[in-house]
Amino acid sequence: MAKFGYQILGFGSFTPAGGPGVWSDAGDTIKGSRFTVQISGTGSSAIIAGGYNQTADSEIWNGSSFSDAADNLSAVTHAAGGGGTSSSAIYIGGHRGSPVTTVCEKWDGSSWENADSMTTASSNLASAAEDKDNAWACGGYNPSVSGGKVARHEMMRSGTWTTQSTDMLTPRYYLSSNSCGSSGNGAAVAGTSAGSSRETKNEEYTFSSGSSGSWTTNTAKTTGLDENPGCFGQTSADDLVVFCGETASGPNGLTEEYSAGTWTTGNTYPQPARNNFGGGPTGNGLSVGGYREDGYGYIDEAYIFTRAIST
Repeated sequence: MAKFGYQILGFGSFTPAGGPGVWSDAGDTIKGSRFTVQISGTGSSAIIAGGYNQTADSEIWNGSSFSDAADNLSAVTHAAGGGGTSSSAIYIGGHRGSPVTTVCEKWDGSSWENADSMTTASSNLASAAEDKDNAWACGGYNPSVSGGKVARHEMMRSGTWTTQSTDMLTPRYYLSSNSCGSSGNGAAVAGTSAGSSRETKNEEYTFSSGSSGSWTTNTAKTTGLDENPGCFGQTSADDLVVFCGETASGPNGLTEEYSAGTWTTGNTYPQPARNNFGGGPTGNGLSVGGYREDGYGYIDEAYIFTRAIST
């Protein structure tokens, strides 16, 4: 497992190398207020797709403004996984109407087309992807499995999904969403587990080959979260930024940075939001949309997260 540097400040305290990161207003809004929007790319260049209020719309982010993409998803979908780049992205599962789906779509920079389908349908899952052909999807919600919480997970290599031979350690849905490490070293953080409890769990899966890999229990988060906290990190499950989601008191803007086995509280997200996914590396991330429960409702704002170290 790769470890990213923390600097010891004295008396046992730590600060993440390059952190804490800073939130800034992107300066433009997405088309239509919505949450659980899948994000692929970075804070400088990305494609966003789907989301609830029930849309198949896709938009391109060029670092300063959003514009309509040349193509949209084939169906209204929300709460999907995915990731990749603005020109090579994958959209994984999610809700298509009421049922969850195994359907995946891939983006080549100009159009969406069907990708290989997963074996197990799920929504509100953890995911990571380098591009449209290499990805990881873990956990999530499926009403047909016990408690609704998916334990199986799958790996995509060269465009084909393979179900992994070991289940995730703690089945959960409403996990930290989108850029959760790399496709070969993914992170399953927070979420809802048995008894609908908000979890501090932080588990990582390291892929070996085929259907083989291993799970590790990492340092738990300080605060239990569900309702899809956002996540930044495209290199490793050992260097992540997790933000927003919902605590027992409601949506919040808590931002925590994880590196070298330690969680550090960072700068607060500009809004008390939930279900606003994250896309991009730890030093150049994009978060859009979400939901507030203080009378504001659905969100159309977008925010950028930057810091010196970006992985």
